[in-house]
Amino acid sequence: MSIRHPTRSDPCSKPSGKVRHTGGFTLIEVLIATIILSIGLLVLMTGLGICAKTVVLAKEYQKAQYVFSLGELKYPIEETDDVEGDVPVSPDSSLVEGFTFERTVDEKVLATNEIDDELYTVRTIVSWGRADNQREVLVRYVRKGKKQ
Repeated sequence: MSIRHPTRSDPCSKPSGKVRHTGGFTLIEVLIATIILSIGLLVLMTGLGICAKTVVLAKEYQKAQYVFSLGELKYPIEETDDVEGDVPVSPDSSLVEGFTFERTVDEKVLATNEIDDELYTVRTIVSWGRADNQREVLVRYVRKGKKQ
């Protein structure tokens, strides 16, 4: 009886040179896993940046609404017969730092035979940011009234 090696069919044959590993990862598997993980982290970081920017914009918008309220309290629209002279407010940046409150009345142009309805377009503007490049505009219509 001859004793044979369990991994070779012929004890006299040469080893094939191929060695099989039974545990661990190959370099390709590690590289692919690293690439997938990197892409996932990149997506998460991009989403985090977008969320942070959205939070800042929401905070600024909320402050702009607050400035609207303060401006309306400081410069209320009262009943007047001179809407174009009494209602406008020149830019005021003293309400909240970094924000400007302003109110304008659109110029009214009547056609030759048109009857004046005494209705005026009033624009209340709050602007902020670098060079006031962000703004919120509230448009209202005001009818001319008589002061008592």
